[in-house]
Amino acid sequence: MIFHITPRLGLAALVMALTLAGCFGSSSDPADIKPVYVMRNSPIPVPWPHVKPTPPPRSGSSAASDAPPAFSGGAITVKKGDTVYAISRRAGVDPKTIIAANNLKPPYILHPGDQLTISAARIHVVRKGDTLYGISRAYGVDVRSLSKANRMSSPYTLVIGQQIKIPGSAGAGSSQPQKKVLNVTIPPREGSKFLWPVSGEILSTFGPKKGGLHNDGINIKAKRGDKVKAADAGVVVYAGDDLKGYGNLLLIRHSGGWVTAYAHNDRLLVKRGDSVKKGAVIAWAGITGGVSEPQLHFEIRKGTVAVDPMKYLEG
Repeated sequence: MIFHITPRLGLAALVMALTLAGCFGSSSDPADIKPVYVMRNSPIPVPWPHVKPTPPPRSGSSAASDAPPAFSGGAITVKKGDTVYAISRRAGVDPKTIIAANNLKPPYILHPGDQLTISAARIHVVRKGDTLYGISRAYGVDVRSLSKANRMSSPYTLVIGQQIKIPGSAGAGSSQPQKKVLNVTIPPREGSKFLWPVSGEILSTFGPKKGGLHNDGINIKAKRGDKVKAADAGVVVYAGDDLKGYGNLLLIRHSGGWVTAYAHNDRLLVKRGDSVKKGAVIAWAGITGGVSEPQLHFEIRKGTVAVDPMKYLEG
């Protein structure tokens, strides 16, 4: 069985991950981001797949067999023509790790016969629901380094049981991701309705669109630099631009299992772990990600289920 990554990783990936990590429970639950599910939707609706992809063979040309063997750790002797980058590719270790472990200085010139200390590569065995992005977040590495270490290219199809090399050093026996936990308490909501994050014309409504498309939220027209406000009191559980198509994105967790999402921001004014009050300015509206004019893509979810924001917004 395979899990095919669609054109854009979506908010559903983060929301599902937060749920699986126990982050949508009681208000005292720790918040943890480890995306493990592929997207269903995008701020700009994308075609809903009607045909299930055919799994590649598990031997021969499969993704699992194409991955280079894991380096067991130890010392590597520099050969003629070797560079730090080339060695990092062979060993599946991040170049920065090699540089730090061997006290190398710019321009990082290597000489044949030099001995470099290389830490053993970590191995992650692909499980149901894993995505390359989710694995990268779990181990604290970027997708680019992870894909290069495993000689993978988009759409990064994974097979259950496939061994993924994790760039960087690890302690003995490390084979599973280390969670990054936020020890925070989710404040109570400040009303039964959510506040409009920005004021403006609705560019795209919630729900199905023509041609089998779907939107999990609403897109609100804005001016670049407009203040984006928190729809309710909560804690920021994601702040970044890792999800292609969403630009600068914020996810705020609220009590009662609610989460709101704010995409395409020009600048984020809060960081992961920050507590925010209802109406607090959290970002400036912008045109980042896969949009052609300034706007805010806004979602409200109950658990992992996207709901129509228009039914839950004040006024």
